[in-house]
Amino acid sequence: MRKLTLLASFVLLLCVTFLSFNHHKTKETHHSESARVTKVKPSAEAKTMPTILSELKKSPKKTLKYHALGDSLSVGLFSNDQTTRFTTLFTKDLTKLTGRQVTEANTSMVGKTATNFGISHVQDVINDQPDLVTIEFGTNDAAYGIDETNVNNFVKNLDSIVQQVQSQTKAKIILVTTWSPSNGKYLANDQIYDQKIKAIAKKYHVPVADLSTIWKNNPDVTKNSLGYDKNYAILRDQFHPNQQGHDQIAKLLEKVIQQPEN
Repeated sequence: MRKLTLLASFVLLLCVTFLSFNHHKTKETHHSESARVTKVKPSAEAKTMPTILSELKKSPKKTLKYHALGDSLSVGLFSNDQTTRFTTLFTKDLTKLTGRQVTEANTSMVGKTATNFGISHVQDVINDQPDLVTIEFGTNDAAYGIDETNVNNFVKNLDSIVQQVQSQTKAKIILVTTWSPSNGKYLANDQIYDQKIKAIAKKYHVPVADLSTIWKNNPDVTKNSLGYDKNYAILRDQFHPNQQGHDQIAKLLEKVIQQPEN
């Protein structure tokens, strides 16, 4: 009887040891599998967020179209000449960055606003069916004041411009904020209009080129020699960007198209 008891105890011990060993191996296997899952890294493609530039590069077109809609800044005041205004410099940058020909169309006029020009010329942009559009209004709108009528008209019309371009073309859109000298007369107004521009950009998930990052505390970008400008048939001032200002606006737009889209 004693021998049987010892044998039973020995068998029981073997069973417990076997079960314990298997449980330990199962835990090790599970831990190993978990470790392997944890170590799996997302692909480079999954990490890459689309940008305006990457989307333009995907286009099957051999020639891309860029259309600028705006006021005197987009006209080019006061770059050295129209070949060095920011819209044309940006077009050259786009050609280099995309590796294909980019043409520029420009629907802009000195002294105009979203209300008295932009909304009535948005169809020109739509008819062109561009691949990229910059919409640059607010500087003259701000000069007209911040009363409820002016601000509401600006918001209504800029919103409509963006909505129409977005719904009736396949163009990527960049909104551009107001321009001012670093000690400009309408700084407080500009901030209000810039807030409205950024709110519309957020609504339609389009990026903003914030020009205050160029002119704020930087009087060098608005230093212009006074006198008649034969290139633009107008007297020069110290409000509009000079050539350095236009260079920096083009660089800012180049940076915007390489940022992840909203």
